Amino acid sequence: MKVGNFSFPDDLLYDTDKHVWIKIEGDVVTVGMTDMGQYIAGKIFQVTVKEPNEKVNSRSNLFTLESAKWIGKFRLPLEGEVIESNKEVIEDPSRINKDPYSSWIVKVKVSDPAQVRSKFKDIKASLPDFEREASRLVREASSA
Repeated sequence: MKVGNFSFPDDLLYDTDKHVWIKIEGDVVTVGMTDMGQYIAGKIFQVTVKEPNEKVNSRSNLFTLESAKWIGKFRLPLEGEVIESNKEVIEDPSRINKDPYSSWIVKVKVSDPAQVRSKFKDIKASLPDFEREASRLVREASSA
C-alpha cells in the first residue's frame, strides 16, 4: 500500500509511533524500519543490535539506529530472545535507506506469539497514523 511517497507492504504489522515493521513466522518476529521511518531518520550510518541468545523484554533496547539527525533506541513490546541480526545491515546501515523492507534488522523468538497481534497493527489499522504523518511531512517539506 502507498501513502504519499511511502510504501507499506500489506503482509506486515506495524508500530506506527516507532516506524517499525514486523513479520511473524511462527514464534519468530523479524523486525525492521518502515520506509517512512528511514526517510524521517535520514541517512542511517550505524546500527547496533543485541547479540544472539540475549533475552529481551519491553524495557530492553533491541537495537539502536544512528543518523546525522538523531539516535533512535528501539524496544520490542514483547519478551523473547534474539536469534539473529542482519550482518549485512550492520556492516552497511545505508541498506535500510535503500530498501527498508528487505533490510531487516533483527529476528526475535518471542515467548508468547499470541501477544504479537495485540501489540502491533496491520496496515488497515495503521493507515490513519501513516496518512497523518505523511501529510505532516509534506507540510514541512513545502515550508522549508
